[in-house]
Amino acid sequence: MTVPPYQQGYGAPAPTEVCTWHPDRATALHCTRCGRPACPDCLTPASVGFHCRSCVAESRSTQRVPRTVSGAIHGQQPRVTTTLLALNVLVFAGVAAQARSLTNFNGSSVYNGSLLVPMYVAGGEWWRVISSGFLHLSVMHIVLNMLALYFIGLGLERVLGRWRFLAVYLLSLLGGSASVMLFAGATSGSAGASGAIFGLMGALLVTLKRLRLDLRQAGVIIAINLIATFAIPGISWQAHLGGLVVGALVGAAMVYAPAARRTWWQWGTCAAMLVVLIALIATRDFTLGSVSCYDTFSVRGYCRGLS
Repeated sequence: MTVPPYQQGYGAPAPTEVCTWHPDRATALHCTRCGRPACPDCLTPASVGFHCRSCVAESRSTQRVPRTVSGAIHGQQPRVTTTLLALNVLVFAGVAAQARSLTNFNGSSVYNGSLLVPMYVAGGEWWRVISSGFLHLSVMHIVLNMLALYFIGLGLERVLGRWRFLAVYLLSLLGGSASVMLFAGATSGSAGASGAIFGLMGALLVTLKRLRLDLRQAGVIIAINLIATFAIPGISWQAHLGGLVVGALVGAAMVYAPAARRTWWQWGTCAAMLVVLIALIATRDFTLGSVSCYDTFSVRGYCRGLS
């Protein structure tokens, strides 16, 4: 008796396959790219069928990641800007709480120990060249600086990337402090993130130039801020100009570095700038001589009275 074709193999168990990555799981599914058996947890929907985890990993490794002109990953969220905003606000709140005032911070040890006074730096308090950049002298002072940081920082960080943006910010802050050390009086006091903010303005200007975008709006904003720097009494023009120059130079290295040796040019420029700024600050220390603020009580009292 001949068995009909449609009955041949009837009742025979189908061959059992197991997932390539989970041998304890039986599966009838396969990767449409390589054919490996895989369970549903190991398959990812693709344009055609499903791909296994190996094929997905291989395609991601060969996929070209879009980058900006500075080499940053395109679409990265600007977290450094928000962190700097929060840090500045927290420092201001802590100083105000310690001084129990929003206008006079002489009662705060953090304020007195962080204000940038060249004579104090020469006396060994080197941290002031950085700590002063996170101090603010009034509510209006911090509001204006933080608004500028927010509007400039969010877009600029997306182009530069997190670490490059942070390098521009900190070097600009140090550049502003170095300028204060060189050109301000030995007993003058200054504080604020303005040096770093002006550095971001300089970096923004060269970035717009690199991207061949309209410079007029950014140029007008920078011009207005420079005019205000010299027109309004009590503003440290030294910090503003120092930060602007350093920010523009470092920003140019970030966006104009050749792609073949981009990392070397970018971080080499940052290292060179850091060395130059430290050397300038140290030079000012030597010119101030061995006089220490700890031995000049009138100087310390004068500096604490600034706001």
